[in-house]
Amino acid sequence: MEIRKSRHLIGACVAVWASVASAGLAQAGDGDICIQLSPRLLNSQFGDMAVQLKIENPSFDAGEVVVDLPLVHVMAPSAVQSAEAITAHDAAGPLALEADVDPVDPTNFRQGRRWKASRASVGDVVVSYVASPREITPTTRPGPLVDMRTEGQGFHASGSIFLALPTEGWPRQVDLDWNLGAMDEGHRGVSSLGQGSLSGRYDRGDLTGSFFMAGPVISQPESGEGPFVGYWLTPPVFDLQGALSKIEAAYAEISSFFGDETAPFKVFMRTTERFAGGGTGGRSSFIFGTVAGEAREDEELLGLLVHETLHNWLNGLGEATSQWWSEGSTSYYTEVMGYRTGITTLAQYQKGMNDLAKAYYLNPRSNLSSEEVTQLFFSDGDAQLVPYQRGPLYFAQLDGLIRERSNGTRRVDDLVRALLDARKSGGDYSQQGWINLLRAELGEEGVQNFHDMMSGRLAELPANMLGACFDRKATTFRRFYTGLRTEFDGRISRVIENTPAAAAGLLAGDRLVDADALKTLEEAGPGEAVVQVVRDGQTLTFRFDPWGPERPGYVWERNAVPDQQCGI
Repeated sequence: MEIRKSRHLIGACVAVWASVASAGLAQAGDGDICIQLSPRLLNSQFGDMAVQLKIENPSFDAGEVVVDLPLVHVMAPSAVQSAEAITAHDAAGPLALEADVDPVDPTNFRQGRRWKASRASVGDVVVSYVASPREITPTTRPGPLVDMRTEGQGFHASGSIFLALPTEGWPRQVDLDWNLGAMDEGHRGVSSLGQGSLSGRYDRGDLTGSFFMAGPVISQPESGEGPFVGYWLTPPVFDLQGALSKIEAAYAEISSFFGDETAPFKVFMRTTERFAGGGTGGRSSFIFGTVAGEAREDEELLGLLVHETLHNWLNGLGEATSQWWSEGSTSYYTEVMGYRTGITTLAQYQKGMNDLAKAYYLNPRSNLSSEEVTQLFFSDGDAQLVPYQRGPLYFAQLDGLIRERSNGTRRVDDLVRALLDARKSGGDYSQQGWINLLRAELGEEGVQNFHDMMSGRLAELPANMLGACFDRKATTFRRFYTGLRTEFDGRISRVIENTPAAAAGLLAGDRLVDADALKTLEEAGPGEAVVQVVRDGQTLTFRFDPWGPERPGYVWERNAVPDQQCGI
């Protein structure tokens, strides 16, 4: 894809809008699109963003889709809620649009929406609307970080939430113009595609899969230019710059592992007042969330950054049930590549894999099939975690089996890279493609093992799963589960129904007297929990048992094999 920084673009787009106003639209007829993004401040805070889209001579027929923009996308509401908010005109004057909205999706995954032309278009078509940030309340559920949000004088959002685009005719030549005249001096507009106004030939997914940010953007490097760039709006209280430097070095090694040259990559951080979620991948980029004023442990932050960076390669297969691949392989390589690139130590690798095993054994939803996980993904927190727990253990299990059968000459790495090579070459990048690779490597045993995992029956984890430096040991676990979701300041933001905390009478809005009380209780081990909260100015005491029954499982302990012989 050819991408160039355009110095003339603002003038070009301004000329387009001027020609529109005088009804003297040019008719180039090559299907190019000019997008102008005009963020605006309201009372010294980000208010909204005017969006104008000029489509050159599209020749829409009556009833043909002009643009589409989902009403809901992966749990997030569109930044344009009203169907009447999007208007259009062409050389013949106003072009009335008729909105076509899909039925409500009960999973809250996606509700599509299209705008159709009421008559045949004449010449260039200009679409105009205003994108507004999402209103956040204490009951707003966390989800993928794609929604449009205010952050001081700036905003951030995925293009999938606010860009109304044609459905056909891609790839296209696109001019993207940041008009920052209504922002303060020194403010910048950036995206996954690059900094400032840009011009290039893009697929539709390049735009909808990109993250956008504007305002008093801070960047590393300071120029905002380069092959690996981090962008954020609020200075964190932790060492983000140090973490980004480590990830940049790891990114080069990971690119080499997957057989790619190091390509430009962007990292965005958004800061919110409440629980921010983890991270979300985009086009050669990802965004992760943090809470204002909250410290982050280096190990946890680096693990998150490695995980989201890996999604640049390890993403969906196309099937709805492919979280085992997108999240399972990514969670596995988060631990493996973290160690291989020197970001984590051997002890941290051991702990990370043991934590995955423990979480799998304790998750009451671990035996769900992949189809059931998909159905419950956005409504059941335990079901949502299954691909992140069972998935990486499946890859570790498979790696141990392949190493054993090949006398150490082959790894699961070889199958993963073969599937990714199929995507590059136009081969069978799909679940069936993975099954074909398993059959060639391990015969029908490997295929059956996969189907068992997909149905919720993960085979026993092998003793050699973590490599030569670790021995398997049988043990038992007990789950610590309060049913509370708390913020870093101790405020309880959610109480899950039918849990010990709910039965004890704790309520959303209560504030723990000791913000670290739950962490302290978990570290203390099994026993009755006693917590104090402030409610309506009164201090109340609650007692409940947050510990579940004992469940059998395995951990892996360090043996005497030298580090250099671990074979991770």
